[in-house]
Amino acid sequence: MDRQIVEIINKALDGTPLKQQEIVTMLDCPDTSEEAFEIRAKAAWAMRERTSNAGVVFGQIGLEMHPCEANCSFCSFAKDYTQLSNIEISDEALIASTENFTGDGNLFGLWLMMMATYDLDKFLDKLAIVKEHVSGPTNIYSNVGDTSREDFEKMKKAGIDGVYHCWRLREGTDTPFDPEKRKQTLINAKEAGLDVLDAVEPIGPEHTNDEIAEHILFSIEMKTIQSGSMKRIPVPGTPFEDRGMITDFRLAQIVAAQALANISYDNICWLGIHEPSPLGYMSGANMITAETGVNPRDTAEDTSKSRGLDIAACRDILRQCGFTKLAKGDGTLIDM
Repeated sequence: MDRQIVEIINKALDGTPLKQQEIVTMLDCPDTSEEAFEIRAKAAWAMRERTSNAGVVFGQIGLEMHPCEANCSFCSFAKDYTQLSNIEISDEALIASTENFTGDGNLFGLWLMMMATYDLDKFLDKLAIVKEHVSGPTNIYSNVGDTSREDFEKMKKAGIDGVYHCWRLREGTDTPFDPEKRKQTLINAKEAGLDVLDAVEPIGPEHTNDEIAEHILFSIEMKTIQSGSMKRIPVPGTPFEDRGMITDFRLAQIVAAQALANISYDNICWLGIHEPSPLGYMSGANMITAETGVNPRDTAEDTSKSRGLDIAACRDILRQCGFTKLAKGDGTLIDM
């Protein structure tokens, strides 16, 4: 076993924050090496120890889709590549999805997703419907484009608890967005008194370990309550259709390094892995998402009929991966 890797793991387990190069060193380990297996094992043990072997289930409802002017190179909504037409979820379907996701009161959080450019009033109208029909202590989160502090304050007043937003890998190269503006949106949300959630995404074979480590540390700096690692899906018709995809095995290594980087912090966050994989849940991930409506990684009008999982499937994956508790939105733990 490489002595430097042992020292990095022990440093993380002792509660000392890791430096970027130390995260890179873990990511540099070949996926099949003894060191990589030790990193994944220790990450899984540490996360389960900190969270009482609990997992969490989130849900996401895609509220609308129109050919997006942002034209991100990896996205199924991009105007130059989309195979979808204009879509907006009906009030009836929104009510049904909300009740389906939250009916048992055990969903931790529900994301409401709109486009990079969106109508705030429309979002607030949809939010009001969700708030009327949501059950239990489920937290409600927005997943929208760049937003000002003032508009986040309006969302908070209307009942959201937090914001999912990402400074994505190679922002400004594979997307038209200013990386600093993406980061500022997370700051805007925090200044509005909202929780922030994000992920290291969308990870492709071309991304360096330095890039990934930088994004892991940014999530920690933002004190996100939920983060994770998401691989890029080669959506048909996009420039990345034939550019390859990292394996679940590699993604597990990334989330393990992310977990070890997180456990030294008091506000240890829930860590997702996307696409969901038992390998990831045995390597430090503990959060999974059910999805319905449109999805930027999918060409189906309703991802629940394609890539998306339902609540029962999500809970079963966590159960099969050995989680014995489920965390509700208020932090209460129940038997899985």
